[in-house]
Formats: sequence, C-alpha cells, structure tokens
Amino acid sequence: MGWDEDACGEFYVFIHPRLIRMLDRFRDQGKPFESYLGAVLTWQLRNFARERKRSERAWNVSLRLQTDEEAPEQSCTHWVGAPDSIARLIKSDADRRNFLFLVLKCSCTIDPENAASLAGIARVDEKRLLDLVSVLRGMRNRREARLETFRCRRNKAFSQARLLEVEMKSEIDPLQNETLRAGLSKARRRMRLAMKRMARVGLAPTNREIASVLGVPKGTVDSGLYWLKKKLASVYDPDNLRSA
Repeated sequence: MGWDEDACGEFYVFIHPRLIRMLDRFRDQGKPFESYLGAVLTWQLRNFARERKRSERAWNVSLRLQTDEEAPEQSCTHWVGAPDSIARLIKSDADRRNFLFLVLKCSCTIDPENAASLAGIARVDEKRLLDLVSVLRGMRNRREARLETFRCRRNKAFSQARLLEVEMKSEIDPLQNETLRAGLSKARRRMRLAMKRMARVGLAPTNREIASVLGVPKGTVDSGLYWLKKKLASVYDPDNLRSA
C-alpha cells in the first residue's frame, strides 16, 4: 500500500483484536489455511484503507487544536474545535496520556498561546510540553532539509522542461526536434519523481519519535492514537454526528 511505519502500526492495532474471530470462522474447504488467511487479511486491509482514507479526510478537515471559545464552522460538519469539546471526552489517565500523544503529533501547531490549555487537558506541566515540542521540532529539521532537496530537484527539472518546450517550438530540424523531445521526456520524468518523493516526506513527528522523547514503547503510541481517534470520532467525524 505504500504506507509509512505509523500507518502500518495503525493497521496492526486494527486487525489484532479481529484475529481470534477470523480464526473461529475458518472452515476447512480443502484449501491451505494460508490461502484463507491471505484472502481475509487482504479484504480487511482494503476495508481498513478505505475507512482510514475517509477518517483521515474528516480528521484533517474538522479537527483543530484551537484555544478560541468559538471556532468557525467547517463546511462538512458543525463541530466546534475548542479544547472544551475535547476535554469532556478525556476522562481517564489513559485518555490524557493518549491526548498528549495527539498534541505531540500536532507539535508544529503548538505555541505558548495554546500550550497552557492543551497541557491542562493532558495534565502535564506546560514547560514540559513546550520542551517536548522543541525536541520534536529539532528532529523535524532533517526531514525539512530532505524536502527542500526534492523541491530543488523538482524546480530544476521544471525549468529544464520549460526551456526545452520553448526550444522545440522554433526547431525545424526533425532529428534535433526528436532529441529535444527525448530530453523533455526525461525532464518531466525527473520532475514527477521529485514530486512523488516530496509527497512521501512527512513533516509531522512519527510515532517512534514521540515514543522516544516520552520513553514509552512505540506500540503504546500506535494504539493510544488509534483508540483516541475512535473516541473523538463523535467530535470531528460528520458520519458520527449524523448518527448521534
């Protein structure tokens, strides 16, 4: 599926509680068990991918870690993105721990203005939260440099492609025109490759990085974020709002 480590971990959290039920439903029909398991896992993976794409779209559009008392309504939902809307769902210590994972996942949007309210919900010291955010931003520098490298490659390939396109318009020699066309094809291919690699560079901290700065297992972060999103679905997911 071309997923990163965090997405694969999320699928593991999704499929793990379903494994026993999958085994209970197995009926021997003369085919190897591996064939049955592979078919079921493929079907589950496709369903998960479809649901994850829909959920991520709703999450990215609707959820905002804002401190305003009233946030503007989004076009797809009537959710108000103030911390109070989240705080009422954060009840247990596990919820607060998972909420801290979420805050650190969104570390690029955390600043001294909203850190106090978010730290209050997670019940951590504000200074500690800002220190953790600072560490994660330091880890992000390498990815930003990598993104800039691919951006330069894309821009260089685009410039070459434009120059070749202009040169082709005034070239009358068929052989030279064919050479220019081949060069244009290579430039466009380099540009597409650079853009594809840019899309794969995630600037948000990974679950492994969050686990590292907090000193917890990566699986704890994986499962914590997965179940917190499930719990907050009534806040940000328009499908859950309609069924409420």
